[in-house]
Amino acid sequence: MNKIGVDTNIFVYALDNSSIYHSICDTFLKDTENELFTTAKNLSEFVAVCTKIGIGQYEMKGFYDEIKNNITILYPNEETLKVFEQLIDKYQPKGNRVYDIEIVSIFISNNINKLATINTDDFKNITEINLFEFKK
Repeated sequence: MNKIGVDTNIFVYALDNSSIYHSICDTFLKDTENELFTTAKNLSEFVAVCTKIGIGQYEMKGFYDEIKNNITILYPNEETLKVFEQLIDKYQPKGNRVYDIEIVSIFISNNINKLATINTDDFKNITEINLFEFKK
């Protein structure tokens, strides 16, 4: 089974039926060949994005509960902080890129080295993580 970290945009696109990425993200989340993980940070970001783009509270909360029930949620720990500091020193991110480094550090410290995201530009230069390739 493939252990894969899931970035926030996968959840948002899977929920948003109008997105051009809806089908690919929805299919990915339902694929039983993958063992999926996300972070508590991704969940708060999911709520923030949904409220920002106008997804209703009821719909957002229902999907949020599905994520919690079907995907392993990871939390920062002492190892995460060490990895975070190493990645900050190595990549010297600015602004919102710091959050991407934080998410990666949580995955790495939990032995997850593959990440599913549509926004590959946010992570492509981080050599410690491999990006999941979606089937077309």
